[in-house]
Amino acid sequence: MPEPLRRAIHQLVSEAVQHCQGVLRYTELDQAPTWKGMTLYRATDAADTMNMAAMLIAAYCQHTGMGPDTLWNYMQVEQQQSRASGPRDAERQELAGLLGGPAPDVSDPEARLRFVWGRRHADDALRPEVDPQVLFTEACLHGLRARLCDDVDALDSYLPPQVAATARKVADALEVPQPATT
Repeated sequence: MPEPLRRAIHQLVSEAVQHCQGVLRYTELDQAPTWKGMTLYRATDAADTMNMAAMLIAAYCQHTGMGPDTLWNYMQVEQQQSRASGPRDAERQELAGLLGGPAPDVSDPEARLRFVWGRRHADDALRPEVDPQVLFTEACLHGLRARLCDDVDALDSYLPPQVAATARKVADALEVPQPATT
């Protein structure tokens, strides 16, 4: 990968990660008045930023002669969903499962499957988070953002204690050492 392209991709991924951290941040209790708008803003910002990265890589692949069939395959265009039309029946059914609503009476197999996924996630939400990868990822995102904003103390106000402790370690590890004075 040419160095200018690599740096552009790194910049875009970094921006997307910051948007993802914003999604997590706005799910915390102290953000109650603004969570709906801000989680949607940050989630769509992250998606758009990653889409920009994907299109930049695709443009390079096209520029270097990659065939359209290979490019479309790598871009997974059949999986693409547009936000322009709003939530589909599948998302509404997943939400019904998450919120304990009635099982769907629809013929769409994807909608029925998403309802089951929603139910499973709702059941999982009744238990404390146990997946160490999820907890570690959240802690890394929060710790990185806290260090970038120079607001490490804010970590204690909105995170579960085990995530806050790990986020603080991440932030501390990222602290730029100051030159020694004599």
